[in-house]
Amino acid sequence: MNAEEFPDNAVATLLPRAEEIAAIVMAKCAAEIPAYQRLPASVLEGDLVTNAKALLELFLKAVGEGRPLTEQELALPVSWGAERARDGLPLEAVLRIYPISVREMWRYAVAEALPDRLEILRVVDHILDFLATVLPLVTEAYLREQRDLTWEKREGQQSLATALLDGRPTERLTERVGTTLAADYAVVVYRLPDVSANRSNREATKLIRAIQAALDDDVDILRTFERDRGVLLVPSPAPGAAGEQWLRTHVPAVLAAVDAAAHTGNLAAAAIATGNADIPRAHQEAGDVLALAERLSRGAGVFWLSDLAIEYQLAQPGPARDYLARLLDPVTERPHLLDALRAFVAAGYNRGEAASALNIHRNTLNYRLGRIHTMSGYDPTQPQHARTLAASLVAHDIATAEAN
Repeated sequence: MNAEEFPDNAVATLLPRAEEIAAIVMAKCAAEIPAYQRLPASVLEGDLVTNAKALLELFLKAVGEGRPLTEQELALPVSWGAERARDGLPLEAVLRIYPISVREMWRYAVAEALPDRLEILRVVDHILDFLATVLPLVTEAYLREQRDLTWEKREGQQSLATALLDGRPTERLTERVGTTLAADYAVVVYRLPDVSANRSNREATKLIRAIQAALDDDVDILRTFERDRGVLLVPSPAPGAAGEQWLRTHVPAVLAAVDAAAHTGNLAAAAIATGNADIPRAHQEAGDVLALAERLSRGAGVFWLSDLAIEYQLAQPGPARDYLARLLDPVTERPHLLDALRAFVAAGYNRGEAASALNIHRNTLNYRLGRIHTMSGYDPTQPQHARTLAASLVAHDIATAEAN
């Protein structure tokens, strides 16, 4: 087919919308392919959208010129297929992305740029030729990469971790991976660093691989990813209280390795699973604690439910939380008073330390605490009132975070 045989308006219409179409394609892949649902959003919406956009542009230009993709052009999707193998995605998921991509691009093209039946048939020829060429090449590259023992170990650990988190049977997986499950685990959920500003490069993919490599030496730690969070299953060396105490000491060291790989301190939460059947519950608890720590703007580190037990309870909806959140309404319009209360609580109700933290005179702090008493009806310097105000501050922060 010569270039003039294909309608220039179709390519001209679709090319400027390549990124939009690519984003639609990846959203559909995430919705229809379970393995892609566990990829971090920064990879799914960044690196993979960039890849899909580049491939779509190559395809459209080739269609516009009435020719198949060259060997050099096909090297791009082939190499990307190999990369997904290194990320631990199963071959089925890697191959399914192509027919889904073609389907979504096709729907978009028919709606926007291909009204004529003859034009549609010509484009179909190009699509079928592309799939017939690229799928065998991607499969070959994937299988070649799969022979790497590091990939096999990572894929097995990820599959086993996913099965445990979902509460599915694991006998065949443990046999294939060649591991024995521990009696108890610490389920650790951590927030991946935000690399969304780097959509045009490969930072997200590099980050995931760096974290995987940092954990490769400890073959007993199972790991997987779910959108913008990573999940670790850290095995306990012994059941019961002794094993739990060991985990509480060891988990921060594991997170330190993740921090080093990510070049930043990560916010994380952990929960103990007593028995494998308890892992889904512990996963939910750790996720809830992480979400709460984020809403309260806690700094990097690992949090357990015991660290945020009061805050966790206050986060549950109800009339008591609503009352506590409203208690500080008269004060919120005066941020310096709210800051004074926050510093006073953080200092353990020590006026001298709170004044130093705020870089103000102690008498100024006393005046501000008095104003809080007048406006709220609760005296921060009285033990019973102080506890209520501390709880009110937490409820206020949670309500503010939810509103935003």
